[in-house]
Amino acid sequence: MSRVEVVFPEKAHFSTELAVRIGDINYGNHLGHDRMVTMIHEARILFFRSIGYSEIDVDGVGTVIADLAVSYRNETFYGDLLRFDIAVQDISRKSCQFYYRIVRLDQSGDEKGDLIALAKTSVVFFDYAERKSATVPAGFIAQLDKVSA
Repeated sequence: MSRVEVVFPEKAHFSTELAVRIGDINYGNHLGHDRMVTMIHEARILFFRSIGYSEIDVDGVGTVIADLAVSYRNETFYGDLLRFDIAVQDISRKSCQFYYRIVRLDQSGDEKGDLIALAKTSVVFFDYAERKSATVPAGFIAQLDKVSA
């Protein structure tokens, strides 16, 4: 079977921790795939906030997700604490790639070594007033140069 391959870059720009909530659990008694996508979205919002932006206002333009890939490596369960590392790479004129590494932590916040998933989203910068793609803001690139986890 052919699988999606996501390779996380060497340098992370941001890390945050999110807990798996009871509403995130599916009938298999583990984190549902739809909830993983929601948690990835939450981590991305927190990343933008950490550098002074929101998904709908990055120096006057917003963002849209052009595609998403998730490669699951382990199950995760109710109460698990997960660290979401985010790296931004492959910046082109109007888009970039966000990479995500999701790792289970123990209760003290130390890494258990359990890689839960790797993911990637293609983020296109978007002018909502004009309803068309926009150039990646220079300020966003400058903020990336300043941050690393």
